[in-house]
Amino acid sequence: MNAKLIAFSAIVTAFLGAGIGFVIAHLLPCPYTSQMYKNLDQKYAIIGAVAGLLIGSSQEMIRELKQERDAEEDLLRDLDKAIRSSTNKKNY
Repeated sequence: MNAKLIAFSAIVTAFLGAGIGFVIAHLLPCPYTSQMYKNLDQKYAIIGAVAGLLIGSSQEMIRELKQERDAEEDLLRDLDKAIRSSTNKKNY
């Protein structure tokens, strides 16, 4: 697997998630004034960044694993064709 590509995908989606969290915090103002509800924009941005990091890295890992699996299947298919063609030549 390409670790650089996975890290890049994770970082990009983390930034997107942080931005989405920040926008959501500003679009949905909180009516409460308790200390727990202070700095919700930062909290939402952190939650969005973590979610984006997890989603982006897992998506890229799945894509990488699928490419590896497809390459192995193609190799096995080609090997099977070669074996079948060599056994068919022997039968003639």
